[in-house]
Amino acid sequence: MAYVPDNLAMVINPVGGAMPRVFMYFNSAADSDATIVGASWFSDGVTKGLRVGDLVDAINTGTAKYKRYQVASVSGAAATVAAPTAIT
Repeated sequence: MAYVPDNLAMVINPVGGAMPRVFMYFNSAADSDATIVGASWFSDGVTKGLRVGDLVDAINTGTAKYKRYQVASVSGAAATVAAPTAIT
C-alpha cells in the first residue's frame, strides 16, 4: 500500500539535549516491514519533523502488529527508517 501522511504524528518531543523525538504511525494498511523501510517511504517525514535518530512506532490495531523503527537518513522532505538493533 501507500504511506498515509495523516497517520504520522509526533507523540514525544523532549526539551533540549540530544534525546530523540518519538513519532507514531498508524499503519492502517498493514504494510510490511520491507515496505516501511523502503527508501524515502515517509515522503513528507522531514516536513513533519523527522530527524536522523528519531523513533517511529508503527502500529496496526486491526492485526495487533507493532514495530519500532529509527530514522536512518533524510533526503529533501523524505525520511528513511530502519529497524534499530539492540545496544550490546
